[in-house]
Amino acid sequence: MRRSSVGLSVVIAIAGLTQSHAAIAFETDSCYMLTSSGRRIDLNSLCKKNPPMPKPKPPQQQSKKRAAPTIAFPASVNLQAFLMTIRYAEGTDSGDGYQIQFTGSRFFNFNDHPRNVICSGRLCSSAAGAYQFLETTWDDVANSIGARDFSPVWQDRGAIELIRRAGAMEDVEAGRATDAISKLAPIWASFPRWSGDYRGYYDQSVVPMEELAEVFRLQQIQTAKQAQIVRK
Repeated sequence: MRRSSVGLSVVIAIAGLTQSHAAIAFETDSCYMLTSSGRRIDLNSLCKKNPPMPKPKPPQQQSKKRAAPTIAFPASVNLQAFLMTIRYAEGTDSGDGYQIQFTGSRFFNFNDHPRNVICSGRLCSSAAGAYQFLETTWDDVANSIGARDFSPVWQDRGAIELIRRAGAMEDVEAGRATDAISKLAPIWASFPRWSGDYRGYYDQSVVPMEELAEVFRLQQIQTAKQAQIVRK
């Protein structure tokens, strides 16, 4: 029995005659069936009404869109950006932020922590500097880092020491700002403990986590540009 490359074994009845195991062959200009006895039956009219199904095309692989690359900032950039995030939360991110005391008053001598207890309503505090160190906190930190005064450089180093003590330095250097903020909520009262926390560790108003995360991101970019790490 003849079979073409696209032959199809069927059981078909034509003009009342049923043939088993016949073959329908499709050629360029003809369509016919060979019976087991070798008889050829013209099927052109039938094949025109029922043309052979085309072979399915293999699915085309869609090219995967590459996600925009995420910039990995150096640890030094992330640390500086995080220090500015603390200052933003504490309200000391202005040019004279290192001189701000509780209630917003200023001091002008960096020889030592100002050690002024200032009251606002029922709340009194000796918080001072860019990171609002309490007098007792500064004494402890200054002793650990060997601070010689309360100048901006030593204030920055004092804040870094507090970050280290809280076990948040690895998070900060890796750019995991929200993880670090959660760990540091007991140190800086303006920090939330988690996303959606609006009362913080000390049951007072805090800056929302999402806002701080955005501030950190912008500070990363700004700090990197200043360090000429990001080039146009």
